[in-house]
Amino acid sequence: MRIGKILVISLVFLLAVTYISNAKGTNPEAAGLTKQAEEAYKAKDLEKASQLMLEAIKKEPDNAVFRFIYGKILTDLKDYLQAKENFEIVSRSRPSTEKGDEYNQKLKTYKKKIKDLQDEFNQKGEEKFNVYLKNQDSKQRLKLAVTLFQAFKLNPSLRYKNYDELKNATKIYEEALDTSLKGKEWNKEPMLQLAFLYESSNLKDKAAEVYMRALDYIKDPNEEFIITHKFDYLNRSSKEKLLDTIEAGEFSQKDLEELIGSQTEKLNTEEKAKVDTMISDARAKLENAATQEEREEVLEEIKSSILEKQKKGELPGQEKLNEKLKKDGKSLEDYMKEKGF
Repeated sequence: MRIGKILVISLVFLLAVTYISNAKGTNPEAAGLTKQAEEAYKAKDLEKASQLMLEAIKKEPDNAVFRFIYGKILTDLKDYLQAKENFEIVSRSRPSTEKGDEYNQKLKTYKKKIKDLQDEFNQKGEEKFNVYLKNQDSKQRLKLAVTLFQAFKLNPSLRYKNYDELKNATKIYEEALDTSLKGKEWNKEPMLQLAFLYESSNLKDKAAEVYMRALDYIKDPNEEFIITHKFDYLNRSSKEKLLDTIEAGEFSQKDLEELIGSQTEKLNTEEKAKVDTMISDARAKLENAATQEEREEVLEEIKSSILEKQKKGELPGQEKLNEKLKKDGKSLEDYMKEKGF
């Protein structure tokens, strides 16, 4: 298994170096550092390869191809949180006219690879969440909150299914960082972790405030790009974010079941297959969508399919979902619009 993984990463490097040699708009110094990183990787010096890729990224922070390679090395080093940080930028990156067609094709390929890797990150997130569950009565509240942050960062679905824990973790961070929030000091890592929790809790203004403040303290070009990218992502519409989540492989069968209310029912094999097919079809179409209009059409197809099933009474758990909608005074279309559809 280990050998197979190393071969995959080596192939990634060889493909990347071929791309870098001819890439339009690529920083020559960054390209040279990436070649050195490949040599270090071949010599099984992952730490050196990691450092060289980081230096390459500092030269060209917006290069998603570099970030994918860096993320793969970090994954092999088992630095899952930093790998996830870089993979998120790749998943949310858009094609670039300036960088050329070859770059854009690589970006498309690497987005697919990240989707395939998500199961590994989900598993690590589950492991962190289980550590929290086993120790949730501990008096080390801040340590527990950090463990929850790690779980939520690695496994997106955990954020939505454990909302009370998310609120509790946010509160603990706020208490611990009270001085920083009042502007008397700056604690980089915990403050940025709190910003992530704010963002996950849909507290957009609070997250933006922390990200903007971070830019006053950070001079490193890579960190500056990451934070700016996060701030820009905050301003994307719910629809765009949902598209990114589906394309990145972070939108799971459980998420769709929750959306249509079927979490209240035990799905049979045939129903599960239909849900899986709906998500798989959406991802395949997103991977081949060339414009924003084509991307949004994918969501419209899912929405139309769900609404049609509702009319025919074919949604699993529809009765309980209808009760919830009636209580809230909403239609299914209103409910789906809130979710980004």
